[in-house]
Amino acid sequence: MSETEITHAKGILEQLFGALVPAIRSPLTISGLQGDAVFAFAFESDVMTKQFIIDFAEQIYCAFARSKEKMQINTSCGCGACTNVDGLELKIVVHHGQCVVQETGGRQELAGTDVITAFRLLKNTVKERTGMDAYMLVSCNALRKMDMKELFSEDEFYTEDIEHIGELEYVVRDLKQAWERRRGSEQTFVKPDEDLLMEEWAIPVTVSPAAAFTACTRPDMRAKWLGADAVDLLGLNKGKIEPGTMYHCHHGDDIFPFEIIDWRPGEYVTGRYNLPMGLTMYETNELVSVGDGTMIKIRFATPKGSSLMGRLMTGMVKKKLKSIIVPDKENRIRRLKEICANWLAEEASLAPERPKDVRELIGAQG
Repeated sequence: MSETEITHAKGILEQLFGALVPAIRSPLTISGLQGDAVFAFAFESDVMTKQFIIDFAEQIYCAFARSKEKMQINTSCGCGACTNVDGLELKIVVHHGQCVVQETGGRQELAGTDVITAFRLLKNTVKERTGMDAYMLVSCNALRKMDMKELFSEDEFYTEDIEHIGELEYVVRDLKQAWERRRGSEQTFVKPDEDLLMEEWAIPVTVSPAAAFTACTRPDMRAKWLGADAVDLLGLNKGKIEPGTMYHCHHGDDIFPFEIIDWRPGEYVTGRYNLPMGLTMYETNELVSVGDGTMIKIRFATPKGSSLMGRLMTGMVKKKLKSIIVPDKENRIRRLKEICANWLAEEASLAPERPKDVRELIGAQG
């Protein structure tokens, strides 16, 4: 953009940043805008493990790609800046390490070797090696803390020699693929006005939609709030839950298969229960941002079947499902709220105390 019409280039970049910045929410905190980059951080916590950051990064890229696509559709300008919009891309670097937190102008600034390493990783050889120009680079330090390092094969790791720091290993994920999957996939979504098994559950929680999504979908968390003995996963992609992944929820001797059909991190997830007599039932967990928190909306569609026997048995199956779910509804809601509240408390306990400003001290004494 530096060699194009400055007025239009400025507007384009402002619009793209305007899509990116709101997408970066708790438990991440924006430390600052560094030229053409956004620097954000989160303290090590339970919610940050497994695939949370991978989903979060893909969600951020989709916000960027959606904004870029809208600009291309809504402009007929032929200037250099507007015609080059399609060539703009986003890369995301994820790193884990130690840092020092400083208060600068009312904002928390991070400093330290690992902070420098994260910025140095922006200048890498990924495009030359892979051909990707929209990607997420995850250092091995971060992969280990996410408990996902063992899920990648040896030939998927790359090494970058960083001046004054040394060699650093990482893996790369193609963000364009994530966008194309989301953009091209058919949406499966249980709507409020559909024929529902029971009334929609509306559960207010005090965490961001991204964290609430994790509470709803991470196997150990899902087992906890459902009251299941365990949840096993089948059909993972490099350890990542995606459409096609199957949850096996164990309740005593019974196993309830739940297949992910539509996976939209931070927005909603829809799964399908495969029931007896060839019946199926869809469940959507929708995350709606409300102030500083989220409203989790859970909807169960009425079971349906294509066979005559299935249709004849629908009434009996509905009655059986309600007898299992309804009596435990309040317990499930309570446990889900507790998971989110515990995460919020953990996040608050990890944040360093903000240094007192002289004026604050005077005000407190007065």
